[in-house]
Amino acid sequence: MPVLLSRVDDRLIHGQVVVGWAQNLKANHIVVINDDIIRNDMQKFLFRMATPSDIKLSILSVKEASEQLKKREFDEDSVILLFRSPADVCGLLKNGGRIGEINIGGMHYGENKVQLFDAIFVGEEDVRNLLNIKELGVSMEVRMVPSDSKKDIIKAIDEKYFKKGKK
Repeated sequence: MPVLLSRVDDRLIHGQVVVGWAQNLKANHIVVINDDIIRNDMQKFLFRMATPSDIKLSILSVKEASEQLKKREFDEDSVILLFRSPADVCGLLKNGGRIGEINIGGMHYGENKVQLFDAIFVGEEDVRNLLNIKELGVSMEVRMVPSDSKKDIIKAIDEKYFKKGKK
């Protein structure tokens, strides 16, 4: 089985992902996709410690993940793809990686960011990348855990980001 879930969550591996999503979806492989993480041995160590022993963990650059998706290297596993930001998703798509839907699960507060939902804050770069993802034909939803109802992030951007005078 190929990719079960593609998720943007700036915390990457944590309880909601491991307990909420991985167990619910019966995932056996988590793939963290971010160019900074691959160079950070401490973060890689911490992610390995946070991943249950029955779940395989891969930590890849955006380009590596794109290539592996194109080659269908995840087809034998039940995979969750984790991205730190919408920019990582755009990079994957622009490098030829294909995904059908993105779950937005956590983008935390930062300077000059607008709150869209409880744990979803966006800045100018985030909005630009989310709109690019939409233009590339990937649908998006906001849900923290599988039992939450789906929310429309593009509608929230229109209502909360652009109406606050952001461009």
